[in-house]
Amino acid sequence: MTLLTKLAEDDHEQVIVLQNRATGLRGFIAIHDTTLGPALGGTRILKYAREEEALADALRLSRAMTYKTSLAELPAGGGKAVLIDHAGLDREAALEAYGRAVESLGGRFYTGPDVGIVAGDLRAMGRATRYVACESSPELGDISEQTATGVWHGMRACLEFAGIVPRGARAAIQGVGSVGVALARILQSEGMELAVSDMDGARAETVARETGARVVAPGAIFSAECDVLAPCALGGVLSAETAPRLRARIICGCANNQLARPEAGDELARRGVLYAPDYLVNAGGVIRGGEYYLLGRADSSASLARIYDRMKRVLALARERGVSTARIADELAETRLRRPKSFADCYWGK
Repeated sequence: MTLLTKLAEDDHEQVIVLQNRATGLRGFIAIHDTTLGPALGGTRILKYAREEEALADALRLSRAMTYKTSLAELPAGGGKAVLIDHAGLDREAALEAYGRAVESLGGRFYTGPDVGIVAGDLRAMGRATRYVACESSPELGDISEQTATGVWHGMRACLEFAGIVPRGARAAIQGVGSVGVALARILQSEGMELAVSDMDGARAETVARETGARVVAPGAIFSAECDVLAPCALGGVLSAETAPRLRARIICGCANNQLARPEAGDELARRGVLYAPDYLVNAGGVIRGGEYYLLGRADSSASLARIYDRMKRVLALARERGVSTARIADELAETRLRRPKSFADCYWGK
């Protein structure tokens, strides 16, 4: 399959290939859609066995960002950058070179932290571009906390829909990185009983001590008996293989692209598992970033709270039509994007 064929499958607008031999920079910026405004999306850095896997990640995640910004009613589209971590990478210099590439797009792509990115990476990027959220502004706030807050609002809607009182309800969190631990703190404050797992056992133990959670082995978290399972690590975890193991009534977490395939959402619906579409509930960070950088808003609390209303609407429509919540969320996002895409329709930083 050629690159252009891959782009055409989900109607991606553009892919920028990143290569800088002096620093070892290698990766991709995928811009999926700018019909409604500039592309928003994080930057992630991971080890990949093949560059095709990195490109596939960029394409899949950028499309999800378009749906996320559409449902969030932001004047923005979706993009994603995926950088390849490898032995020849001069990390600081490479991230600064990457920042120059982002700057060259003139505001067509706004980015921020994603998996693998740390504060030093953001500082290196920020030396070269205005279009990165470095979280250095107190007005912007902590993007991880904003994301976790949005997930809580979505989870609150799901619990209410299922007739479950939050206090005393059981939640299992898969992955306790910056967003996962922020969610754990919120759920603890709401009186929920927690189980946590992480590939980094020491990190899981630290979060458990802080929140009173019990630690579950990474391989056992999907079969943990609970009211809510919150996937907060990498995507693709909900599949035909994992669905039969689930003992949760609700799935609502921070991870992107949780469904391995669209059909996995249908399977969850058949099994009576209430699934909160990830790009609906984990939009808190992008809502805050978009409102801060594009709209100049000092506070996004009210916008984050509206995730509850959107989740309730998706749940009601899914029940009314007898289809999965994933299908309903896609339909609502696509409705806002229905205007034909053309050169004239797209945002070009003007």
